[in-house]
Amino acid sequence: MQLLMTVSLNRENFSKMTDAGEAYLYDKALIEVLDWESKEIVEQIEYHPLPKNIGPGGNIRVTGGCPWRGKWLQTSDTELVFYDTEDWTVEKVISLPSFNDLHGVTAVGDEIALVNTGLQMVQFFNAEGELIRETNLASSPAWETYDSQCDYRKVATTKPHEIHPNHAFKLSGQWWATRFHQKDAVNIENPDERIDIAVGNPHDGIVRGDYVYFTTTNARVVVANIYTKQVEQIVDLNELNPGHARIGWARGIEVDGNFAYVGFTRLRYTKWKEALRSLKDSISLPLRNSHIEKVDLLSCELVDDFDYGNARGAAIFTLMNYDRARGKIAQDAAVAVPSERILAAV
Repeated sequence: MQLLMTVSLNRENFSKMTDAGEAYLYDKALIEVLDWESKEIVEQIEYHPLPKNIGPGGNIRVTGGCPWRGKWLQTSDTELVFYDTEDWTVEKVISLPSFNDLHGVTAVGDEIALVNTGLQMVQFFNAEGELIRETNLASSPAWETYDSQCDYRKVATTKPHEIHPNHAFKLSGQWWATRFHQKDAVNIENPDERIDIAVGNPHDGIVRGDYVYFTTTNARVVVANIYTKQVEQIVDLNELNPGHARIGWARGIEVDGNFAYVGFTRLRYTKWKEALRSLKDSISLPLRNSHIEKVDLLSCELVDDFDYGNARGAAIFTLMNYDRARGKIAQDAAVAVPSERILAAV
């Protein structure tokens, strides 16, 4: 299988980041295609933001992405880029003053859902790329918390966040989003409906057949039934790596058959106290490079991995079967594992 991944490389002289410094951590961003069997990068597209859409010295980073009508939609911190997947040329770039720390995009039908992590909202666009509505996820109205006249593309960070949404997905015609600090996914039109992800802070959530598969940044895969909204399986990837407790920061996930591919970014300084406690607990253990793990969800075994191996450090966000990324497989198509499988006990 070939696996598309979005990767951003640290600046060569980066060190411990302050809160403001997080916005200046990356200076090279790539969409890459990894041939899993040979462990070789067979295709590479470098992302270049338009200078007018970022602040001086701002992040050059790619985050979430998704296929849509023969295109690949890719978010950076401040842009939504439409790529033609035939030759990976840029067809369109959308960038609004409200864009800050964009983390994810999902397109279903004529609607494109963009997760604006910096302003803690989901922004919806039509097929023509026009903004049609915004849904605030925080407890206070967005435009009371944030300044509607500000160009947030030039703002280093809006942290601390109450919610810190990362990823959007659609279930039964309704949009959901992961909420990092609340450790859940929530129906954004009906916030009383939620999927509890108590074992960690969720990042990505992808729908494959009858299940939605979440990553938590502390290295869990959480599998929930899309009909009952109940978690049916939790796989702790730390336990599958007994010699490498400092496994990394988990974000991207792809599921193919009974296998999950999970992307890890090498740990670095972070202000989150929970992560700092984790680092303190495992400080004597080796620090893994950014890497991807292939895990058998039926046997709960680590079966293979790919070490990114870049000395600068690499942030890995989206992972996706390259055929799915090019529209040859439906985005939420059922995987080979039947829905009646016997899942590991929660």
